[in-house]
Amino acid sequence: MVTRRLGQRVLVVTGGAAIAVIVAAGIGRAQIPPPNPSPNPPPPAQPAPAPPQTPGPAQETALPTKPPSPEQIHQGEKLFKDPSLSGSGQVACSTCHPKGGFTDNKTYKGMEVVKDGDPEGRSTPSLWGAHDTAPYSWAGGKTLRDNIKGIIVNRMKGKPPTDETLDALVAYVDSLRVPDNPNLNPDGSPKPSASPAARRGWEVFNKASCNICHVPPVFSKPDNEDIGSGGSFSVPSLRTVSKTAPYFHDGRYSDLKSLIPAKLGYLQQLGVTDKLTDKEIDDLIAYLSIL
Repeated sequence: MVTRRLGQRVLVVTGGAAIAVIVAAGIGRAQIPPPNPSPNPPPPAQPAPAPPQTPGPAQETALPTKPPSPEQIHQGEKLFKDPSLSGSGQVACSTCHPKGGFTDNKTYKGMEVVKDGDPEGRSTPSLWGAHDTAPYSWAGGKTLRDNIKGIIVNRMKGKPPTDETLDALVAYVDSLRVPDNPNLNPDGSPKPSASPAARRGWEVFNKASCNICHVPPVFSKPDNEDIGSGGSFSVPSLRTVSKTAPYFHDGRYSDLKSLIPAKLGYLQQLGVTDKLTDKEIDDLIAYLSIL
């Protein structure tokens, strides 16, 4: 705390805020000279402490308070494959996220596989790189912990998991990383080893403003977007996108060739005026295929 006397005001600087406290005794009696200041003036009033704030879902940490140990991650992997977490005892997290948390490329309503494009269906996203793609769920706004709990209780119809179980599952999912890519630089641009089409596709990716929503190097962003697909949804990462079809929250697009025109139409609504040729679209797909 720093106290400075400026004329008849005391400026108290504390916690980054300045509060001016009027100490002139003659306020309202300008005709009467103020008395001599006391050699030992009382300390200025301190501001009341701010009440503690409860963080919202987007502010809460998705990870356990302590760094997970290898043993906890291993326990989380076992639980991830454990069907006893489900109400039926027949499905596990790995049912929809096989191959170490990837995706089974299916669209679900609850635990029922439905036709791709079903408006009530949700396509299965990859969990690789989950560490960098908060918040979670297609609806967005959830911590990793809350999302895992919601999947177990609401979709798998299991009992609410214990804190210990949730800590282990969060530790495991958070440990899943996208494999190293020999064709990408750390900023998401293609290395010289990438194909000429992929290198041209990187330029198209930026020209078409795809990077507005799919921000490199994670190729996602924390805010939802409403691109005219039926609501506001989380923006998925494009890492490994060539292997995660079907696309959109309901799996309505079976491949990148059919997906891109829809995305470009949304960007044009935002004011992007550049049009892409068929050759540029092919180059863009070549770039997306190396992510």
